[in-house]
Amino acid sequence: MGLLKVILFIFILLFPIAEVGRIQFANGVAISVNDIALGLLILSWLGFHLYKRKKFDKGFLFKPVILFSLIALVSLLLNFLNLKFGALLISFSYLLRWVFYASLYFIAKEFNPKFKLKISYLLLVSGFLVVLIGFAQYFFYPSLRNLYYLGWDEHLYRLFSSFLDPNFAGAFYVLYFLFVFSFITGLIKKKNRVKFIIVSLMGFLTLVALYLTYSRSALIMLVVSVVVYLYLINKKKFILLILLGIFLSIFILPKSFQTEGTNFLRATSSESRVSTAKEALGIIQRNPLYGVGFNAFRYDRNQQGMTGPNWELSHGAAGTVNSFRFVIATTGVVGLIAFLWLIYKILFLGRINLKQNKLSIVLISLIVGLIFNSIFVNSFFYVLILEWVWIIAGLTENS
Repeated sequence: MGLLKVILFIFILLFPIAEVGRIQFANGVAISVNDIALGLLILSWLGFHLYKRKKFDKGFLFKPVILFSLIALVSLLLNFLNLKFGALLISFSYLLRWVFYASLYFIAKEFNPKFKLKISYLLLVSGFLVVLIGFAQYFFYPSLRNLYYLGWDEHLYRLFSSFLDPNFAGAFYVLYFLFVFSFITGLIKKKNRVKFIIVSLMGFLTLVALYLTYSRSALIMLVVSVVVYLYLINKKKFILLILLGIFLSIFILPKSFQTEGTNFLRATSSESRVSTAKEALGIIQRNPLYGVGFNAFRYDRNQQGMTGPNWELSHGAAGTVNSFRFVIATTGVVGLIAFLWLIYKILFLGRINLKQNKLSIVLISLIVGLIFNSIFVNSFFYVLILEWVWIIAGLTENS
């Protein structure tokens, strides 16, 4: 168990550089230091159980995780004639990675409450490093123009941190702010003034970083998540005040640079989302039951002549911007039902632990927020967000 804890600590500390510390291959496959550390963590976890002959505790989310994984696998097998062997192998590798990250829930839930608290503090530090990296990037590396050949968008004068994408970075900052806010409310009760000031400053800087992403989907997630959080802690009278503050920050606070990306009323990205939605709907109509195969979206688009010359590397070609459209396009109606059940069970996990665990409030708030966020960004399948979702779900469950 000692080795398992050490590897878990290393894995969490590697989180801030996971996206930039990765190897990109020509066929669109990429592997990060985070993925490697996760593989070692899972091997250590399995080895611990085998060595100790300890039974695996299935946990509350075992059935929905297994069901969605199996349906995703079946969707690939049913489409093997439409995919080249290389494409099938790559698509399967992404399914395997999804399963690996889901394993974080099973690993985290097995630890005792004392060590779970240590994990929470480590997440607090790791997440704040992403905030600090974001500010450094905003002032010293304001554009991704030089990485365009690797499939990244420019994102001029927007904060994207080590995620290299302002929308995903914004979604993570909302998640992290909820996590920090849970610490703030706990410190108020303990009347620890020094820690309260430090953690409150971390929360404030996170909100500033979130604003500088100029991500509308992240702001929508912030509004929804904060409203749910305040409702769950019975502070409904603050909801209107929070909404007013967010509104003023969007339309009154000055911007350092006036560009299309920093304009909250921009239309270009909205038009792009409509275009990709039409493409996804066409794929769904042709493959409504089991989809084109999990994460085989880019290969179907290429077969239909919807991609450009850089389609294997382009991040936009890998899926559609809506997580639910992505699920139904790649795993069909059957997969969508299983995915919705998984989301419901995560929410229910938070609900049954509301009185015992303060992180249950964070879990419910972030999942509801992600539901709205994922309408505009495929955030439910972004591994750096999934990592935190699965760990928080594991920390929430009382084994």
